[in-house]
Amino acid sequence: MPYKRYGLEENSDGTWRVIDYREGKAAETDGAILDRLPHDTASNLEFILNAQEKGTETRKGKRKAKASPRPKEHLMATVRYSHRKNLNIYWTVVDAVTGQAVVIDGVVMDMLSEEDAEELVERLNRKDEEGKPFSRP
Repeated sequence: MPYKRYGLEENSDGTWRVIDYREGKAAETDGAILDRLPHDTASNLEFILNAQEKGTETRKGKRKAKASPRPKEHLMATVRYSHRKNLNIYWTVVDAVTGQAVVIDGVVMDMLSEEDAEELVERLNRKDEEGKPFSRP
């Protein structure tokens, strides 16, 4: 099994942190400590950090990179907003930067149907890519 520098640990309050095994503490990236995150966000960050670590090792010559028929543009699309299941049939729209539920015009984007949550996530991510603030239709 290949060595992975980063892993996940669950906090007592049900949130998650990305652990840097080399440092023996919560991982940091761009000055942000990766702690108290929803599981899906922490899992995505763990994957990205381990992939970046593997790429660093390859560039340093520790590992040989396998030839690929075509170059990969991105390991995975980075999106700021996602949705997670909240209770039995309801969903919450989450901001990956803060790890918190999105608030629009003072209203928490929680208790949504799956269809509504997916549509809102799509619109928020589209606006974020365009660099424009979200506005109601």
